[in-house]
Amino acid sequence: MELDGLNFLVFLGCVAGLQATLPARARAALLLGASLVFYALVSLPWLVLLLGLCLVNFAAASHLGRAGRPGGRTLVFTTTILLDLLVLIGFKYLPGIEAWLPATPTGGIWRIAVPLGLSYFTFQMVACVTDAYRETWQPEGGFRDFALFGLFFPQITSGPIPRAGSLLPQLRAGGAPTAPDRLAGLRMIALGFFKKFVVASRLSEYVTDIFNQPPAGNFVPSLLAAGFNVMQLYADFSGYVDIAIGSARFLGIRLDPNFDHPFSATSVSGFWRRWHMTLSFWLRDYLFMPLVIRLRNGGKPGIAAATIFTFAICGIWHGATWPFLLFGVAQGVAMALELLTKSWRTRMIRGLPERLVDRLGNVWVLVFFMLSEIMFRSTTLPQALTLYRHLFHLRLSGGIGGLLGAQPYSMALDGLAIAAWLGVDYLYDRTTDRATPWFVALCATLILLLGCVGSANFIYAAF
Repeated sequence: MELDGLNFLVFLGCVAGLQATLPARARAALLLGASLVFYALVSLPWLVLLLGLCLVNFAAASHLGRAGRPGGRTLVFTTTILLDLLVLIGFKYLPGIEAWLPATPTGGIWRIAVPLGLSYFTFQMVACVTDAYRETWQPEGGFRDFALFGLFFPQITSGPIPRAGSLLPQLRAGGAPTAPDRLAGLRMIALGFFKKFVVASRLSEYVTDIFNQPPAGNFVPSLLAAGFNVMQLYADFSGYVDIAIGSARFLGIRLDPNFDHPFSATSVSGFWRRWHMTLSFWLRDYLFMPLVIRLRNGGKPGIAAATIFTFAICGIWHGATWPFLLFGVAQGVAMALELLTKSWRTRMIRGLPERLVDRLGNVWVLVFFMLSEIMFRSTTLPQALTLYRHLFHLRLSGGIGGLLGAQPYSMALDGLAIAAWLGVDYLYDRTTDRATPWFVALCATLILLLGCVGSANFIYAAF
C-alpha cells in the first residue's frame, strides 16, 4: 500500500476511529498492529525480514545501553552495524552494480526486489545502535515499542527519518490527538495530495518526454525541463512528507519536519540544511562528524574532503549509478568550495548591500541545483550529457509547439498547475482550524480539475 491512494485514506480513517475508542494503554498496540498490517499488505516476507532486523538491533541497543566491557560493546556495535549495512547493500546495490559493469549479464540472481522503505529503516536502526553505543540514548520499554518505531506506517516507505529519542516516547503513549491535531493533519494531507497529483504528476509528463528525447536545435525545452524537474522533485517528495507528517499528526504523533523553504537558501550548504533535513542531519551526525574527528588535523581541507566524501555517499545512497554518484560529488564539491573560499568572498562582498548579496547567493543556489538535478533525474550518464548539450546549445527553431517542446494546451495546464501551487501554498499558511474543510475541498477540487490521478508512485519510495 502506498500513501497516494484512497485505500490509504480509508486505512488511516479506520485506525483513527479505533484509536478514539480504545483506552490509552491499548493505543500503542493498535499502532503496531496497524503498521504490521500496512506492511504485510505490501509483502509478508519483507515484513518478516524487517521484524528480524528490529529484533537484532533492539537486542544490540539494549546490550549497549548497559555498562559493560569496552571490547564487548565495540564488537556488538560493529557486528550489528555491518549486518544492517550488508542487508541494505545486498538488496539495494548488488543489482545496480550491473550499471557499473557493462559486461555483467542483465539477468540472474541479482534481479531481486528491494523491500519498501529499507533505506529509511536501516538509517533508523543504525542511528539507534550508534546512539546507544555513544551513550547518548538508552532504550526504554520493550521490543513492541521498538518494532513500532521501526515500522510506523506513515513514514516507513519514504521517511522522514526519525530519531528514537523524540519519536519513541510518543509511540509508547499511543498518541492522543486533539481536535487541532486532527485538523492540522487533514490540512497537511490535502496539501500533500495536491502537490503530488496536480504539480508533480503533471510536470512529470513534460520532464520525462524532454529527458528521453530533447528537441534538436532548440534549447528552450531543455531549459524548461530542467526547471520543471526541480519543481516536480520538490512537489513529489515534499508532498509525500506532508502526507506522512499529516497522517501521523492525525493520530497525535509529531514527526520531524523534512523541508524548511529550501529554495530561499543563499548557499548550497544552507540548502542542504533545509532540504531533506532528516537525511542531512543523519549524514552530519553519523558520517560527516566522525570523519571530521578523524581528519581534525587537516584543517579546512580535511573538512572539505569529509564533505565531498559524505555527499558522494549521499549520491550513492540514491542508487548505484554514475549520475547519482556525480550528483552527490557535485553537492560536496560546491559546499567544499564555499568553505574554502569563505574568507575571500567575505572580503570581496564587503560594503555591498546585504539584500543584494543574499539575492546573488539565492540565484547561485537555484542555478546550481537545477543543473545538478539533471544528473539526479537521468538514468544514464549519456542521457544527462545529451540534455546538457541541448541546454547549452543556445538555438531557437520551430513554432510555438517546437519552441516549447509540447502542445500549447499541455503547457497551459502545466502553467495552471504551477500557479495553483503558489495559491494553495499561500492559503495553507493562512488557513485556520475553522477553515480547514474549505481548504480540503479546494485541494480536492483542484485535483479533480487539474490532477493526473493514478500516476506513478512517489519518487523517493524507490530509494
